Amino acid sequence: MSVQEERMPTTEPTSQSDNESHSQRAYYAWIGAILFAIGFTVLISGLSPSLGRFPHLPDQGPEWYYWKLPTGIPLDQVIVWTFYLVHQFALWGAIYWAQKNLKDVIVRRNSGLTRYNYAAFSINTIFIALHLVQTHIWYDGLAQTVPIWTSQGSVIVMLVFILIIEHPRRGLFLGRKINRPISAQVSGFFRRNHSYVFSWAVVYTFWFHPMDGDAQLLSGFFYMFLLFTQINLAYTKIHLDRRWIISLESFVAVHALVVAYFNTVVHGSPDMWPMFLSGFVFMFVFTYIYALDVKREVYAAVTILYILFITWIYLPAPFGYGRSLLNLFRLEMLWIPIILYGLAIVIAGATSLYIKRVKPSTQPENGN
Repeated sequence: MSVQEERMPTTEPTSQSDNESHSQRAYYAWIGAILFAIGFTVLISGLSPSLGRFPHLPDQGPEWYYWKLPTGIPLDQVIVWTFYLVHQFALWGAIYWAQKNLKDVIVRRNSGLTRYNYAAFSINTIFIALHLVQTHIWYDGLAQTVPIWTSQGSVIVMLVFILIIEHPRRGLFLGRKINRPISAQVSGFFRRNHSYVFSWAVVYTFWFHPMDGDAQLLSGFFYMFLLFTQINLAYTKIHLDRRWIISLESFVAVHALVVAYFNTVVHGSPDMWPMFLSGFVFMFVFTYIYALDVKREVYAAVTILYILFITWIYLPAPFGYGRSLLNLFRLEMLWIPIILYGLAIVIAGATSLYIKRVKPSTQPENGN
């Protein structure tokens, strides 16, 4: 999702007009991908009534995944796993080709599309359409054979990796950097090698779920389409745009809110949306926004708004949402940040030890 290895195609624009033309192509591709994400999400919703013929069991607790058939058919799982693996290895193949052939010129000199971009757009578009067809014939995704935490875990891994990759330009907390263990060398290591992991996280999560029209799934698929757009636009300046990256990181808060709210209203689960929303918004307020070059007053205003939002959650009705103060005393708004920050430090520390063990200490630490 975040910064790909900062490279570009070996063919460089020869004039300013050529560069502007290349820039427009990438920009139009980005706009087209956003429109595609919106349109395909609407298509999934519009076709979902025909999926009513597939039966579902009642919710059976936090470990239960509602959108899988009561009895899976082995042949169906062979098919969906085949589609997933072909999609995954096709995208990995495109990434491998790009890393071998697009490493001679720094990406910041050009915003144009490369053969990798065209290939990635084609691969992901084909398999997005194929997944919709597969859902309407066999329904089940990978969820029939693997636990739900594997899908959730892949997204967490992606978010943690982004914290490490983006550390040099925004720090970890309030713009402050923790150079030990998240050194420039560690961030550079993740920047150069994250492509395969991010591709796995997105493609695996995409095939985990059936393309049904429930609001929880729709918000998730829309998010997946945005993440595919980021993968598709690697080696362009749009891929490195800070506002775009922050938007991608922050949208998980919207998806988490939708999932938590509908689990409460529809399935009668505990009311957990304040914990998820406040936790992910915390990440935006105290970490993500510090990638932007804005005035201190802006940071202060955003922080004050967050404090007011937290206050509203725990104020009794009619002045607030009326959530139990017990949840406040449990510091539930810090659970998600603690997990993300903690994993970032642990993984960065382990990576630092690996780099010191495997690579000479004389290696530069600029991450390029």
